[in-house]
Amino acid sequence: MRKIVVTGGSGRFGNILKTYKTKHKLFFPTKNQLDILNKIKIKNYLKKIKPQILIHLAGLSRPMKLHETNIQKSINLNIIGTANITNACFKNNIKLIYFS
Repeated sequence: MRKIVVTGGSGRFGNILKTYKTKHKLFFPTKNQLDILNKIKIKNYLKKIKPQILIHLAGLSRPMKLHETNIQKSINLNIIGTANITNACFKNNIKLIYFS
């Protein structure tokens, strides 16, 4: 049994994953538990759970619409947040599955 962390668990894809039965242990942290813009929260959460796999679904699904009105939020969530998750997975030898 593997431990799998799913970011963006309250989003469209995350909610679908919650309905699947699996032999693996899935974790769906809230933004408060694992904020992709907060490197310390990422580090602490991954250290506590010790997952083998992280499925990264967090971010804005329709960034172009928001990009025109709030470019900083779009950049923060879809670029910087993803970079933070990627770096944390690399440093902790966690396999990363990323959906854009």
